[in-house]
Amino acid sequence: MTSLKNALEEIVVVEVQEQLSSLSQSARQSINLSEVAAFALNRLPVLYASTSRGWLQQRKRAHNELRNQVVSAVQQAMLGVKRDPLRKSTKIAASKVETPAHVLARLQQLFSKPNLLWQEVPQAFQETLTLITHKPEFAGLSINDRNRLQEIKGYLQRKGTTSYENKDWHTSLPPLPNPELKSYILSASYFLINVLEDLVQQEVTNQLAHMANVLPRKVGVDDVCAYVLNRLPPMYATTEQGVVWQSQKAKEQLNSQIESTVIQSLMTLGKMPRRLTDPIPLLKFEEECELAITELRQMFQRDDITWRNFAGLAEYAIACQRQGMNYWRQQWRMLGQIYSEMYLQPGDAELSLIHSSEGEILVVRTHTKPAFGWLADNPRNLGISTLRLFPAVAEIELYASFLDFSISYTREEMAADGII
Repeated sequence: MTSLKNALEEIVVVEVQEQLSSLSQSARQSINLSEVAAFALNRLPVLYASTSRGWLQQRKRAHNELRNQVVSAVQQAMLGVKRDPLRKSTKIAASKVETPAHVLARLQQLFSKPNLLWQEVPQAFQETLTLITHKPEFAGLSINDRNRLQEIKGYLQRKGTTSYENKDWHTSLPPLPNPELKSYILSASYFLINVLEDLVQQEVTNQLAHMANVLPRKVGVDDVCAYVLNRLPPMYATTEQGVVWQSQKAKEQLNSQIESTVIQSLMTLGKMPRRLTDPIPLLKFEEECELAITELRQMFQRDDITWRNFAGLAEYAIACQRQGMNYWRQQWRMLGQIYSEMYLQPGDAELSLIHSSEGEILVVRTHTKPAFGWLADNPRNLGISTLRLFPAVAEIELYASFLDFSISYTREEMAADGII
């Protein structure tokens, strides 16, 4: 959940985009936006916020007090990023930095709807499938061209049936841009991380467990994290090696400072009167995301649908539908049935069926230790459910997010267990 964020990130990224726009195309292609933004952010104050009021105050401060510093820092970053020791390394894994905003941006492009909101995703997906299936005159056209053709047809129909005097032109105007949506989607244009966020959150959680009985009142983890991060130097990275290097540096140089600042913040915030505050505006999009994913799970009877895997699932379904292969619907339903028979909770794991030279393979990627433990301890039950619905499966592969290897359950092992 986007429950706290450095308000300066968006302002810096916008400035980077503006300065990049003045360069030639070849020059722009040689510069990585995320690397420039991280370089600049590491040389600027941090302005974390965990509430709507704090978010507005931090943005106001950034625009009023830090404008010249931001421009100067980005200019230095444009020149210095090539000398940045964090640059020539492996990019951070998408699983560590990808957010629902990145996925929504991908879905906007997939469905050719640039202003798509999370709450509109289920309907947009259905409309896209319907457009492919029931519009033979659109055969061979891309989704974007089909949508444009539909809009033209709709316009011509309105023009032919409605007089100019009676026409309500406001109904045909494009929707006004949503500034909050623009801000939310902007975060999908870069991949970077302040390594102190995780370190501070871990320390806050540990100290809360030790100090819970002595605090005057309960305090929110996000509020404490924002308080602490605003009193520490930024440590942004854009690569795996950079994360390791910055994390090691933080532990060596800031470990005691983090601990003392967390304790200080807990005592300070614990004495302040409790106020009803709204979360930062971007959080509402995350909440809409959860509702949309819940609707999609119910729609397709698959509790393994998450915001992380839905874009890939949608691309697969659209590709199948475009080629007239409607079996994907039945396949989704059967995978969902296996999921429910394994007593997995929504989001515990992801199921997929892939083809190999040996035959079909059921891939199960678990996201929680209880889910992995249950499936690893009960391979026979998983095998029975799988073979009943997919008799040709040659192997089941079980993965866990905390392991770098998989556990296989082969057809020979299934036969030895007496389920074939």
